[in-house]
Amino acid sequence: MVNKRRRYEADWPTTLAPRRKRLSRWMLIAAIGLVVSVFASTRINRGVSTVPPSATATAVPTVSSTPGIPGDEVLEQRANGSWYVRNPEGWPLVTVTHIVDGDTLDVQASGVTLRVRVFGIDTPERGEPCYTDATKRLEALAGHEVRLIPDKRLQDRNGRELRYVLAPDGLSLDAALVNEGYAKAWRDDGALRDRLVQIEMNASAAKRGCLWANR
Repeated sequence: MVNKRRRYEADWPTTLAPRRKRLSRWMLIAAIGLVVSVFASTRINRGVSTVPPSATATAVPTVSSTPGIPGDEVLEQRANGSWYVRNPEGWPLVTVTHIVDGDTLDVQASGVTLRVRVFGIDTPERGEPCYTDATKRLEALAGHEVRLIPDKRLQDRNGRELRYVLAPDGLSLDAALVNEGYAKAWRDDGALRDRLVQIEMNASAAKRGCLWANR
């Protein structure tokens, strides 16, 4: 039996800063399908992390697309060179059921399947160079479970859910695909736009990955 596909309700938060007072409402949304008792015990740091971010080789502009959310409070680059969202535990885990292409995947929670477009990036389309590489890399990064974070715009024109996608430990799949040269930054909107554009510029300059290796 095919799972019914529908979208998340509109009362998901529209910023990247998780807030404890809204967790109980999220648990009531069937699309997330998570148990109240699990997340009631989740501790979320409502302030700025006291752990300083690792030094980066290139300064990244502060994100200005979402008021009140400076970029260094959302993403930090760690010693391994990858980008992570701080305090990811506040965002629900969903099960990955299918990788469509390099920036689209299907996820499931409580019997509901959603098609998610990874917000903030753009990967090659089918038939274009690097399509297969980007698709395989997203599959490897996503694994079996991911966390989803919304921005102000919740759907694209094709009805896909727009979400930043994280590994369970907070690794930003958006930033990873751009940083490794499998995706370009989306430049029209998004709270992480400026940071992802800078990451793309760094990857291009270093000729990393399929997109930039031969340019």
